[in-house]
Amino acid sequence: MPRFLRCLLVGLAVLLATTGTAQAARTGLACVGAMLGEYLLPGVGYALLGEYDKAVIFGGLRWAALSKYASFARSPNYLKDPKDIYKTEQITVDGKERQKMDIYLSRETFYGKAYASMYGNLTFATIYDLYDGCGSKSETYKLMAAPFRIDHFWAEPTFWAPVVYAGVVPLGSDNVTYHVDTNLSRQAMINLSFVQYQLVGIGEEMLFRGVIQRSLYNGFSGFLSKKAARWTSLVTASAIFGAAHSGQGFSANSGVAFGAGMYLGWVYNPEVGQFDLIEPIAIHAWWDTILVNRRLRESQFVARKSGETARNPLAARTYPLFGFTYRF
Repeated sequence: MPRFLRCLLVGLAVLLATTGTAQAARTGLACVGAMLGEYLLPGVGYALLGEYDKAVIFGGLRWAALSKYASFARSPNYLKDPKDIYKTEQITVDGKERQKMDIYLSRETFYGKAYASMYGNLTFATIYDLYDGCGSKSETYKLMAAPFRIDHFWAEPTFWAPVVYAGVVPLGSDNVTYHVDTNLSRQAMINLSFVQYQLVGIGEEMLFRGVIQRSLYNGFSGFLSKKAARWTSLVTASAIFGAAHSGQGFSANSGVAFGAGMYLGWVYNPEVGQFDLIEPIAIHAWWDTILVNRRLRESQFVARKSGETARNPLAARTYPLFGFTYRF
């Protein structure tokens, strides 16, 4: 199952399980119907609510991303199965066990998966926007710009520590090889990845922290102390975040994602009754963007032969993979 769809299903399942009844009572069935309508058909829910600016902006962007994804996914060169894309293997180098990774990407695969990710994270943003009710809110627009609102977190060590770390941690990128089509350039991948991973930080934080963690906190507060509810919601939301990051590739480490979720959840809810989504969005967006940019710039690139995949490699390279290589 594609990562963006897995995240959608996990997030929606928890949302419906924890807040469905209360949300209906607070906002009315019409609002809940508009929320579901917007999820299923971009722009329609907002139009029904009379929020035509969001119908055009959010609905239009989701339709554009979905259309681009569909155009690439229909190609016979599109690789659906992650097992066709990622190949990892344990090898011995100088008496030590190492892991090598080869990544096989057709042009259609790279662009298709990038636009699928954008669609998923724009959907997360609409879920967050409609979560609190149907009244028009400008806050969501401000949160979409959170990675660039440096005035909000310029003096916060909680922001700078992980971001600086992402810029200096050894990645061993020269031990990873991208096998790509000749019409897919490194620079094109870097350019589109910037937009993609900024949206990953925005969308995932809106869903996992802004909706799931907060709704869990509200639910647990009904029968636990505020302090216990804070920690229970933080751990539970982080566990869901970790589960959503299982699979294959650099993001396939649930333990690392759980730890990241704990940190981001703590920044989001540092004290009882305090919630601030701007800084965790900025941390997540820049962490992903910096690591992916470094990975693409530092890794080896070779031409992918027609039909070459991780399952059926026509050529093989051996590189040990070491260091902290996971993104989330």
